[in-house]
Amino acid sequence: MFFVNPSFLWALIGLAVPVAIHLWSKKEGKTIKVGSIKFLQESDSQKSRSIKLNELWLLLLRMLIITIVGLILAEPHLNYKAENSPITYLVESSLLSSLEVKSLTDSLNNTAELRFLQSGFPEYQPEIENNFSETPSYWQLAVEMQTLKTDSIVVFTNAFLSGIKGKRPEISKNINWINLNPGETEKNRVGAIKKGDSLELISAISDAESFRFQKEKQHTSSGNQESELKNVPVLEVDPLQITIYSDEEFQAERRYLEASFLAVGKYLEQPIEIRSFEEDNFKPDSDEFLVWLSEKPVPKTEGKILNFRRGTLANSLIETGNSKNEYYLTNELNSENVVEEHLGEQLIQMLDLYSEIENVANKYDRRIMNVGILKPNFETGLAPIKNKEGRDIVKYLWILLIIFILSERILARVRKQ
Repeated sequence: MFFVNPSFLWALIGLAVPVAIHLWSKKEGKTIKVGSIKFLQESDSQKSRSIKLNELWLLLLRMLIITIVGLILAEPHLNYKAENSPITYLVESSLLSSLEVKSLTDSLNNTAELRFLQSGFPEYQPEIENNFSETPSYWQLAVEMQTLKTDSIVVFTNAFLSGIKGKRPEISKNINWINLNPGETEKNRVGAIKKGDSLELISAISDAESFRFQKEKQHTSSGNQESELKNVPVLEVDPLQITIYSDEEFQAERRYLEASFLAVGKYLEQPIEIRSFEEDNFKPDSDEFLVWLSEKPVPKTEGKILNFRRGTLANSLIETGNSKNEYYLTNELNSENVVEEHLGEQLIQMLDLYSEIENVANKYDRRIMNVGILKPNFETGLAPIKNKEGRDIVKYLWILLIIFILSERILARVRKQ
């Protein structure tokens, strides 16, 4: 037996409560009826003390109720032994149309298991269509594979680069990874940008080694656009309002930033309107991008803020701040660091104008990595992860709890407690 939440077993300390109550309860004295007190003599009273539990059956029921409540909170499960499968095949769902996978499913015998490479490893269902699905996190699933009751694991994967996240894990099971990626080039529509009466269609083109974008301009009056853009974001180009507040000592930084913003707008074909202020009573609009080049406190705003804060240990001219929309300009600007540290590229990343299209495009990243690099670290001395599977008995404990509560109430009523 094991417990899902063993910390709740501390609730069993509550067993001391009914014991203390029953020890504290006073037992009623006996009344002896006599016909006459003529022959009774007065004597000195003697005091005696004794600790004695009373109403033992009622005490037992109450202790059982507290015990069952603690067990229900801890969620006990009964272990059951299951024979290990000789071999388990894990298949990435995007490989369902692969000829190798189809031939594998047709040739498997009853002793082998075939499961999907997903969290929980659901059993393979041949009727499931090969719909587009997100790339699984290979290293996270490799840790979960250690709980499978099998002697050997073979993973058929696309080995997508986008499936590598986090730190390379160390596992105690040796897993065989097989790359079945066909290496074909895929082109998928990921979004569109509306500019006046024209529409700029954006597609993501990716293969085993590259990932790039392609733009195609169409007139809004042309047909068959609704079907192509049904499930992708369509963005309208509105002028980007940028407000710059600067003190006298930051005039050089203001000029470099103005020129850089205008160059970025021309490169992205994004209209940018810049306003510069030096008045003390300046109040920014909530939806504007604010550049604050001053030692004065930054005003509150809901838009993005680029605030000057010198950082001696900074790795770039612009770094993220303490909140989502806060950024820091970490050094004074000059003609050298603007070019050498690529200020324009950092401004593009900070503006993040097409994040919706980028999120869709990342799903179609088909770059792959070598299987040798994909594999987690195999360590023979690691303790195996126990499989937390078992029969849940909480529902039976609920039945016992109801029975004991009813019995306790009936007995307490009979005993007038």
